[in-house]
Amino acid sequence: MNPVLDMTASSRFFYPFKHRLSKQINGKEFVVKYTQRAKKALDERSQHLIVEMQIYFSCVVQKRVLFHEEYEHDSVTINDKLIVAVRSVESQSCDPEFYAKNHPEKRELDSSAAKKMSAKELIIDYKNNNWVGCFSIV
Repeated sequence: MNPVLDMTASSRFFYPFKHRLSKQINGKEFVVKYTQRAKKALDERSQHLIVEMQIYFSCVVQKRVLFHEEYEHDSVTINDKLIVAVRSVESQSCDPEFYAKNHPEKRELDSSAAKKMSAKELIIDYKNNNWVGCFSIV
């Protein structure tokens, strides 16, 4: 299970997301903010970190940030260390227990409404040897 990024005021004070990258994606500005810990972990990598921002439609709508070494879907290179992707997916089932444990995907949503959703900002950190993140959409 991925740890949740603590976005409380105290965490931002003690672990500021002072590093910033931006890129135009689909004509809109996309911003990545990250901590010094994340910068150090990225700098130490020999290959890209792939960050998937997933809008997961199931019993409830959930925003998930997944970190990959390999990835087979459309993505955008931010710099020599970071690749990002945004996907809207529908779950296979709405069984709350199965959903909570597995997050099964039925299909990627490709309607015009789903394609209009885009990520505006990604915030990442590297804590206890794990990548954590959250994102906002427009």
